[in-house]
Amino acid sequence: MRILAVDDDSVVLDLLEVIFKQSDGIEVVVAASGALALEAIATSKDGFDCFLLDISMPEMTGIELCERIRVHGAHRDTPIIMLTANTDKTSIEQAFAAGASDYITKPFDVADISTRVQIAARMVQSGDTVRAIDPSEPSRSSVPGRHRFAVTEPLQILSADQLILPYSLGNYLSQLSQRHLNHCRLFAAKIIGVEALYDSCTSQEFAIALSAVSDAISDVVNSPKLLSSYFGSGIFICIGTEDFGTLWPQIETDVQEVLDTSYAVFEDGRAMNINLHIGRPVRPNGSRTQRVKPTIDRAISLVERSGKSKRLKA
Repeated sequence: MRILAVDDDSVVLDLLEVIFKQSDGIEVVVAASGALALEAIATSKDGFDCFLLDISMPEMTGIELCERIRVHGAHRDTPIIMLTANTDKTSIEQAFAAGASDYITKPFDVADISTRVQIAARMVQSGDTVRAIDPSEPSRSSVPGRHRFAVTEPLQILSADQLILPYSLGNYLSQLSQRHLNHCRLFAAKIIGVEALYDSCTSQEFAIALSAVSDAISDVVNSPKLLSSYFGSGIFICIGTEDFGTLWPQIETDVQEVLDTSYAVFEDGRAMNINLHIGRPVRPNGSRTQRVKPTIDRAISLVERSGKSKRLKA
């Protein structure tokens, strides 16, 4: 496994080299700036399997570097772990929105950074990556309902702001400090009748639909602290480190109004008429080991219960 570590602090780079010298099968290449990192990527014959980026470098920040690495086709799925001394969670959220997979807070624990990199290594070796779909890319097949992905499959929607991978969302949630956890809320949104939408769309049209839903939620919440992810089956999980409770119960109506006037149309110009249910926000579990899946499952349960309740009233 080849790691590119980028930090303007030579002490940190020296420490990382010492840490990974003790690990079999890991080679560390270091760079003291974003420009030197991009040069290393461009000239490397063997490529890199993981990146460690300091978030607060001068000239080119780790967030900017992360964005530029993700544009590089060969590293669209390569794990990127941010190194940060920032206590401002907005910087972390911006890093995830730029394509970061995980983060570690300085001063970092040797065991923690080794574990994070090992998890990234297993991810690379398993080839367990989320399929990416692009709203701007024409479909390989013009036949509606013929896709390379299942309706239940989590997807990465390229060009959708503040939308990150499910794996990254879980990493973000699992590492929130207790102080930030107290202000954190998570909710789920679900497309009504997603199977029918899937069957009636080409892959590009389905990507447009998902992108429009993500953008509508972001527009209404209107917060740089919002992150979301598409988990498949029409379900979006959204999280933010501030109290979004004032948006309820009006949020579902507000998002629907934005969606009704959005760019979500079929190739022939027909409106997709996408409808959503949005569940109540929940506070994540305090325990790190019980935080991610139980909290997400609870949010999904609430949005599904909300949809069922509205059907019964109709």
